[in-house]
Amino acid sequence: MRLFEFAIELQTRLADASEADVGHALLTRGRTVRDKIASMANHLEAVQSYRITIGRTDTSPLDTEKMRKEVDHFRRVLAKSGLKALQQDSAAMLEGVLTAHMNRVDRWVKSTWSENFDDIQALLDRVNSGDLHGSPTDRIKACNRVSTIQFVQKTDPVKERAKLETRLNAEGLIACLARLKELIEELQEAVSAIDSAQAKMAPAVQVALQRAISDGGLPLGEVTPELLFEFQSTGVMDDLVVRRL
Repeated sequence: MRLFEFAIELQTRLADASEADVGHALLTRGRTVRDKIASMANHLEAVQSYRITIGRTDTSPLDTEKMRKEVDHFRRVLAKSGLKALQQDSAAMLEGVLTAHMNRVDRWVKSTWSENFDDIQALLDRVNSGDLHGSPTDRIKACNRVSTIQFVQKTDPVKERAKLETRLNAEGLIACLARLKELIEELQEAVSAIDSAQAKMAPAVQVALQRAISDGGLPLGEVTPELLFEFQSTGVMDDLVVRRL
């Protein structure tokens, strides 16, 4: 039996029961279990849709056979004991199995979603480190793209789909993935332009910039008038600040 059908069956039993017959606490418990099952059913349907959309053909993260057995077992107890079954171990076992499956599914979604960013993680880390020395336009573009990409990276594509669509100004997961691909390409273009400009800088400037972003920094005593002139000539002067270690 599917979870949706079981949630409907439980709802029917609750609707037929009266508080005078079973008590307020038992009805409340029943509604809580019903709502949890319905919520899980909706979530699992959404995950299945996500799985189809991203084209995954590997083994499903769901142990449907185990879930079915627990649901069928609880239904038998429910048929025998009525709503009092909600107070028995079988109800707690069913909730435990469903919760464990939800956690497994959520880990699977997180893992598959993170694969979209594996190839560019080093680039994201580089931009965050401040290792960008080029035109202000390219640097701003790169930083803006990283901000959006990392937002997408941290967003659950199933539970937080609305947030994803709003940030990407896209409707549907396919459109979101297409926009993410565009953002990644735009980031790569911006960094490529920065690297091209940096490659044209004098070797002394390149070395100084690398030291400036290191943990030890670039000692002020090593900043000669000649190096200052090179900084000004290449337009990176505004990228540098003096900090006490």
